[in-house]
Amino acid sequence: MQDNHLEEALVAIRRVMRATEINSLSLAKKSHLTPTQHIVLKIIASKKHATPTHISYVTTLRYTTIATVINKLLSRDLITREKGIKDKRVQYLNITQEGLKVLEASPDLLQDKFKESFSSLNDWEQSMIVSCLQRVARFIDAEEIDAAPIIDYGGLNEEPEEFLDEE
Repeated sequence: MQDNHLEEALVAIRRVMRATEINSLSLAKKSHLTPTQHIVLKIIASKKHATPTHISYVTTLRYTTIATVINKLLSRDLITREKGIKDKRVQYLNITQEGLKVLEASPDLLQDKFKESFSSLNDWEQSMIVSCLQRVARFIDAEEIDAAPIIDYGGLNEEPEEFLDEE
């Protein structure tokens, strides 16, 4: 009986991994964005004059990671950057029409689906799931791996084309 539980657990882990990969590839094909780039672009779209510091705070990603993502979005003309009038060190980011088109054409993120389902659970159910997931991470020696709260396939600074080539 224990072997059956082990097999079921491994299948469940594999399904989560495959769903993450499939969602990331779908996003890359349709919008040429990674989930991380998509999330940053959505934040910029939702807040007039977003700043890198604000985005870093909201996503809990390092400022250097955000800077890299911003530069990639700028290079594709999905956002604009302007210096502050009073303080030239401050950067204000705004989405372009092209950025809005890309967001509209993008599929839903797996993360958004998870958030919706997870949020509907009772607090005790959420705690149980978090505890189980943390235990799984411990089982595979992954508890010390630096990870952002973003469901993504590959590295946070990869270009979508890098993992499209892996297909």
